[in-house]
Amino acid sequence: MKKRPFLLLACTFLAGVLCSMHGMIVSVCALLLILYAQPWKEKGVRKWMFAVGLPLFFFLGWFHTNHECAFRERYLQELSDGQEVQLAGRVVRVEEKSRYFYYYLTDCNVNLSGKNVPCNDVLAYCSSDESSIGQIMVLQGTISLFDEAANEGGFDARTFYRSQKIDFGLWVEQVCAVWGKPDPYRNGLVYIRQRLKQVIDKSVDDDGVLAAMLLGEKSGLDAEIKSLYQRAGISHILAISGLHVSLLGMGVYHLLRRRCGFGYPMAAVWTAFFMLSYAIMSGNSISTRRAVGMLLVYLLADVLGRAYDLLSALGVVFIVLLWENPFLTGYSGFLFSVAAVLGIGVGASVFREWRAVCLKEESCDDRQEETKHGKDTMSLRQGLQFEYTRILQEQKNGLWTSFAIQLFTLPLVAYYYYEIPIYAMVLNFFVLAFISRLMGLAVTGAVLGLLVPAAGRILLAPCGWILWLYHKCCLLFTGLPGACYISGKPDMWKILVYYVMLAGGIYLLWLRTRRQREKGEKTGLVKKKKWVLRFGSCVAVIFFVLLFPQKKEFEMDVLDVGQGDGIYLCTSDGVSFFIDGGSTDVKNVGDHRILPFLKSKGVKEISYWFISHTDEDHISGIQEVLVSGYRIKNLVVAEAAAKEERTMKLVQLAEDVGTEVLYMEAGDFLFANQAKIQCLYPAADAEAEDINDLCLVLRFEDCGTSALFAGDLSAEVEESLVEKGLCAKVDFYKADHHGSKYSSSTTFLHALMPELTVASAGEGNRYGHPGAEAVERIRESGSRFLCTIESGQVKICRNKEGVMIVEN
Repeated sequence: MKKRPFLLLACTFLAGVLCSMHGMIVSVCALLLILYAQPWKEKGVRKWMFAVGLPLFFFLGWFHTNHECAFRERYLQELSDGQEVQLAGRVVRVEEKSRYFYYYLTDCNVNLSGKNVPCNDVLAYCSSDESSIGQIMVLQGTISLFDEAANEGGFDARTFYRSQKIDFGLWVEQVCAVWGKPDPYRNGLVYIRQRLKQVIDKSVDDDGVLAAMLLGEKSGLDAEIKSLYQRAGISHILAISGLHVSLLGMGVYHLLRRRCGFGYPMAAVWTAFFMLSYAIMSGNSISTRRAVGMLLVYLLADVLGRAYDLLSALGVVFIVLLWENPFLTGYSGFLFSVAAVLGIGVGASVFREWRAVCLKEESCDDRQEETKHGKDTMSLRQGLQFEYTRILQEQKNGLWTSFAIQLFTLPLVAYYYYEIPIYAMVLNFFVLAFISRLMGLAVTGAVLGLLVPAAGRILLAPCGWILWLYHKCCLLFTGLPGACYISGKPDMWKILVYYVMLAGGIYLLWLRTRRQREKGEKTGLVKKKKWVLRFGSCVAVIFFVLLFPQKKEFEMDVLDVGQGDGIYLCTSDGVSFFIDGGSTDVKNVGDHRILPFLKSKGVKEISYWFISHTDEDHISGIQEVLVSGYRIKNLVVAEAAAKEERTMKLVQLAEDVGTEVLYMEAGDFLFANQAKIQCLYPAADAEAEDINDLCLVLRFEDCGTSALFAGDLSAEVEESLVEKGLCAKVDFYKADHHGSKYSSSTTFLHALMPELTVASAGEGNRYGHPGAEAVERIRESGSRFLCTIESGQVKICRNKEGVMIVEN
């Protein structure tokens, strides 16, 4: 690393950015980098670059990030959700959605108190296609501030968009004016993209996979296919990144150099123009810009006759991208892209050298060098043997490269997706073996299809076959036992320890390799096995540090599922329960809110999932969870509602996926070590006209903390329970029927005397939940009241003294 000043400068610049965001403690990293560089031992330009450049770039990163943060806060503090404003900005991208057009605006100015204030990029939602890329739009509308994650593990829209310098959205009510002419170059690229997509869609039935891979067009990508690729660990091929850019860019460059006879400068210029145009056409994502930037560095080095270094190129592009947007440090796409390059440039290169020196495996380049002078005189048999050996060596290199990338991106996968695809490395080995041929056929077929549709369909047909094979392999691997390990969201300290240990292990491996190369030692079979065992042990240790599950403690969570219910319980002994799980206003609540929450907590299975009753707002999510394959040991329903049609359908679904169904009635107890759940209602023979009045009423107790959950029970049934003496004091009460004014009666509340009451409801629901009358009764009973509309997820736990702690 000492031989790569640009990479060191990039690291110190990053330290300055992080120091501005997270405090001066990060400056210690910059000091360590300077000590590592040892500028006092360097001479000439390198000495000044290290001695002056490293501190300078640290302060540049710190100062520039402070300036960007102050610029953002200057106008955000004057904006509020729903505020009427006028805004002007230049259109850089347009996306057509199901109900709106999304306009991405840059060079924006927002009118605040009569003054035009410059701001970062804005996402405008417009009902009609009013303008084209390159034009300036003057819009009247209401501010929409992006929401933070509603629950743990949920999608954090605010972080996602702000990391891309998009600070807020605008619901457009009126387009006041449109200025300027459309940009013919960018609009031409959009037209070409649309035509290419039409060719692909007509030629290949692949659920939108090929268009996403080649054009970055994900509007037609099937959600189930995307989820399948993610669970299999190959979703990276759906994003245009270094793999796609290197294959396409180097293919064009070599075509111009070798087939068209272009000189180095001219071939580099045309390749750069082509790849920059391709980046813009495909959406100009951050991973694409990083990859294209590194390709431009390669072209420049080739023209100047200089050696290209992957890590130095990364350092240059890293500085440029962070200068443009220092908030990229919070963007997952950027982090994955950089980690993958580090895996190739650091991990894979050290592994290849180690194999060549310590394991005495020749590289493919070595064999080609040995045989290039005598290749013309080879016999057919020797030629075939050479090609077989070359291909085999390439596959070995691909396997080690895939392994290195997995090592460097594993913490990010766990942090952002909460589960690890166990067989990803093996599947990637197969996928990457075909990717160059797939991309070559796709590009040629799509372009040729614009001119001769029949010829394009012929070339694109094998792409469909390869993607069909990918799909089948994904199904096969995700269906294997232990295909995904639910890791949970690791703590930041675990990630730091992981990377420190990984860096240390790779450094020791490199040091050992260098010493053995210098001494010219021969490695015997025993020593080879010893080193393989050592390295495998090191990898196992860092995996253990990252993925070792935390001890589960007592916790109750009322999830924000919109208009519905979803409650997670964890006992002091780590047994997981769940109550209900559904919503009528949040689409795919099981996939988008419940499962991400459970996986982020590292909950690998639910021991008992209780269903109070089978209204849609209580079971829509559990149905999705069952179908997803997530492990639910037991489903618990009311015996009194066993013959109800929706109950029977849910029971059948549970039994189809291997979940045992239990029926509960009043008087039943369920024990889980120190915790217990008692069913207070209904009896097995209970009847009611309204299904709400057959809800399971559950009392939960664990280590001195008690709670009551009663679904959508009405006030009449509540009062009957009080008359029967079944209601005793509880610490926590989940408000019946989402806080309806027809539930949570005064008599019931006085019997429970809860310290905390939480209502689960959706914003703007048509029922008026929670009702003002019910909220008043709850507060008059002496209980603290919270609602998921304002508070989001409500978390209840205990401190060391056993006192209940509420987090919201």
